[in-house]
Amino acid sequence: MARAWARELLGESSPVDFFLSPLRFVSSERTARSLSLTLSGEHCYGLAFGPEPPLNPTWTSCSIDQSSFGDHLGPLVANDQWDFFSIDTAGSSRQSSVEEVSDDDLIAEILTEHAPLSRVWPGNKEIVNWYGVRDHQGRWASIGALVRWESGRHVIVSVVTVSAQRGQGLAQLLLSGMVAEARRRNIRWLGLGVAHDNLAAQRTYERTGFVARANFTNYALA
Repeated sequence: MARAWARELLGESSPVDFFLSPLRFVSSERTARSLSLTLSGEHCYGLAFGPEPPLNPTWTSCSIDQSSFGDHLGPLVANDQWDFFSIDTAGSSRQSSVEEVSDDDLIAEILTEHAPLSRVWPGNKEIVNWYGVRDHQGRWASIGALVRWESGRHVIVSVVTVSAQRGQGLAQLLLSGMVAEARRRNIRWLGLGVAHDNLAAQRTYERTGFVARANFTNYALA
């Protein structure tokens, strides 16, 4: 029912399909134009969409799309903003331009030096594959991971381009290839998240065909 409500209000590309794990689902509420979900986990987590989403007082953290609540939501305090993008791989005609990367030590070395705040690292159980593109000398220049969340949906994470190789379109080449790989694997929808102020990355995603689906403000207990 929650998935059906989300598709009715937000469309087939609803972010809810990416975040709604049956194992963590607790409850959902809706109004004519808004929807809220409560998920379990380490903390009681809320996810809300629409102009006046129902709020659950048990939330200890939440993400509100297009929030109008300002810096405070009851006892919760806003701490950052991030955007969620997705793409329908069925609409992509690109050919794969990526190779699988299997050297976990090398991946960790690249992440440590060029993207130490990456969310997913080698060894994460959700990883389907690491992919990369090489520079003209055959060295890995840009890498990223395809992961399958517990919701069953797939996302691209930990995308990084070696610092000296940035500005050459390698991240877009990587993403295009990963979309093609997803299509080859019969993965219809791909998602990814990015900090709201990372405009350069957002432009790359949009050029690749990803569409912004939500602008979340995160709230948590201070």
